[in-house]
Amino acid sequence: MATRVPAYRQAQLEIKRFIEVNRLGMGDPLPPEAVLAKELGISRPSLREGMKALESLGIVESRHGEGVFVAPFSFDTIIENLPYSIVADGKSLYDLLQVRAAIELGVVTQVVDRISPQDKARLRELAEHMVAAAKEGRDFEQEDGEFHATMYRCLDNPFLSRLIDLFWRVFHRLNQSDTAPDHWALESTAQDHLRIAEVIDRGDKAALLEEHQKHFRAIFSRLQQAASQGTAAQGRQAQALVQQVAAGGLDLAGRLERLNK
Repeated sequence: MATRVPAYRQAQLEIKRFIEVNRLGMGDPLPPEAVLAKELGISRPSLREGMKALESLGIVESRHGEGVFVAPFSFDTIIENLPYSIVADGKSLYDLLQVRAAIELGVVTQVVDRISPQDKARLRELAEHMVAAAKEGRDFEQEDGEFHATMYRCLDNPFLSRLIDLFWRVFHRLNQSDTAPDHWALESTAQDHLRIAEVIDRGDKAALLEEHQKHFRAIFSRLQQAASQGTAAQGRQAQALVQQVAAGGLDLAGRLERLNK
C-alpha cells in the first residue's frame, strides 16, 4: 500500500513544479495565494504550510505587503538545516572531507596561472598570522577560512567558491570541540598553509599539488586518530582517494559519483 503524501508536502512539490514550469528566477513574484491555490488545485491552508516550509529552505521569501518571491540562491540554509546529531558522527566528517578534498585538489593547480600578486601577498600574510597564533596556542579559524577563499577566488567561479566555502564551514562546524586545541596540530596546520602560500608564490604547480595533498592527509590522519570503530578502514579509503586525485587518476565527475555511492 502506497504511503499517502501529506497535504503540505504535496503543496511544496506543486509550488516547486510551478516555479520550474514557469521558469521563474530569482526575485520573480509568485501569484497571490488565492490565485495560486486555485491554479494548483490545493487548499489555501495547505498552500500556506507548503510555502512556509519552502521559505525555511530558502527557496521562496515573503515580503510584507508585497507577496511571495523566488529567493536568491544561497547555501546558508543547507548549513543551518544540518542535523545536529551528525556532529558526533566521525563517519560524517570523513564523508565531508572526502568531497572537500576531491573538489579542492581537482582545481588547485589552476590557481598558479591566475592568482594576482596581491592575493599571493595576502596568502602569505594570513599563513604567517596562523603560524604566530599557533605558537601562542590560539586557534585561527577566521584566517584559515579567508586563506581558502582568497586562494580560489582568482578562478572567478562563484559556484565553486560557494561550494568550497560551504564544505569548509560545515567541516569546521562538525569538527568543533569543547577541548582546548592541540598545540602540535595547530602549528602543523599553520605550517601547511605557509608552505602552500610559498609554492603558489613560486608558481610551482607540482609542489602545490603535493603540499595540498599532504595538508589533507594530515587532516585525515587526525580524524583517524580521533574517530571510533571503523576509522582505520575509512582512513585508508580517504587517503587512497587523495592519492588518486593527486595522480590525476579520476576526473572530478568520477570522484563525486564515487563518493555518492
